[in-house]
Amino acid sequence: MLAVTTYDWLLTAHVLAAVMWVGGSVMLTLLGLMTIGLRDPVRLAQFAKQAAFLGGTYFPPLSLMVVGFGFGMVANHDLGYSLTWIQIAIAGWAVSFAVGAGYLGPHTKKLAKLLEERDAADTAVQDMIKRILLVARLDALLLLFIVVDMTAKPWS
Repeated sequence: MLAVTTYDWLLTAHVLAAVMWVGGSVMLTLLGLMTIGLRDPVRLAQFAKQAAFLGGTYFPPLSLMVVGFGFGMVANHDLGYSLTWIQIAIAGWAVSFAVGAGYLGPHTKKLAKLLEERDAADTAVQDMIKRILLVARLDALLLLFIVVDMTAKPWS
């Protein structure tokens, strides 16, 4: 008989949510770079709209699932919060969440309004898209750093 503990279920859910969150972020980053490379302002604006939609609907629930299941694992396994790798992961999650809620979300809404007023090729539109995608790339790097921290635990 297969015995799966509560911790195993929490870990599985945590890892699956992290894979979808981090993998999605990295994939959007790569697609964004490829779209910028096309030098087609209309396609870049379309990509930015799609990324903004995902940023508002796909990533926030996954982010909350990752941290929620992580807290569940800590509580279930009596790990405590004094371990350096856990503290780094929580801090990294908090920074990523703040970047998403405090910068990416509001700026993609501003971009949507700007696209209603101006053409996709407008310099202000293109500059805003590139700034948003730069911040998204930095956030993806942060998420990858958290994955290394959580798996290798180099500061343990």
